[in-house]
Amino acid sequence: MYNYQFNSLSTIVKISISRELFANNLMPVYKLFEGVEDTCSRFKEDSELSLLNQKIGKETAISADMFSILTMAESFYKETYGIFNPGVLTALESSGYSKSIESIRGQKLEIASPSAIAAINPFTLNENLQSVILHTKIDLGGIAKGWVIDKASKLLDDKMCFGFINVGGDIRIFGSLPRQLNIGIENPFENTKIISSIQVKDGALATSTSMKRKWNLNGKQAHHLIDSRTGKPSESGIVSATVTAPTALEADVWAKTALLLGEEKGKEWLIKKGCLAVLINKDGEIWEVGVRNGNV
Repeated sequence: MYNYQFNSLSTIVKISISRELFANNLMPVYKLFEGVEDTCSRFKEDSELSLLNQKIGKETAISADMFSILTMAESFYKETYGIFNPGVLTALESSGYSKSIESIRGQKLEIASPSAIAAINPFTLNENLQSVILHTKIDLGGIAKGWVIDKASKLLDDKMCFGFINVGGDIRIFGSLPRQLNIGIENPFENTKIISSIQVKDGALATSTSMKRKWNLNGKQAHHLIDSRTGKPSESGIVSATVTAPTALEADVWAKTALLLGEEKGKEWLIKKGCLAVLINKDGEIWEVGVRNGNV
């Protein structure tokens, strides 16, 4: 396998592929990741998302990529009955996550009161005009990552080869692998140790965890996974959810949804989806579905 990597989305993009690629082969992939940052990064003042978040209540024409991502976000919002909710940005910012995680990690923040989240669809799309009306500020970090991973894997798959792309631990396989990948699951309390694994040969895998993007808020630990039902960082008993799915987009949403739903309802969600999964709770207990015996 040939290995390539570059930095994007505040992490490392790693590509393992069955044949050698050259700069002109990889350029479309680089451009794809560069484009999604220009479209969806909330930390770039001139990104399409940042400009859109300044136009709450105003119908705004948007790019084809933004329309595609928002269409998927709307679908998942409805599928999860609002558990997956892009309209958490105000709550994120009022909980201290207003700058990149590198800027606030380890900081002691004092904030009067986190903002609640309105129980409304965060935006309305107009397919005919390729436009959107935001009803609240939105964040597209996780879903944009899944979207671009799937797009990149399609570009690489078109070159009649096989391999996988790994973006900060979210993995999408392309082509037909000759054997299964054995993917280790980190101990969320001691990330130098592997405490479980999942074997996959196709599709995607993503992990959602409340243990990495953390900071101190009003004397307590806070994290980036906002529960849309409370407007505050989730207090779910699950601290790490690793999930397989047909696409990276689905894997990202399913993992986040399972974590936010908590142990009982999160397990029910994953069993209903029929995927492989590893959940770890705040006591370090591990729950696996379909991982050891191949049966979900």
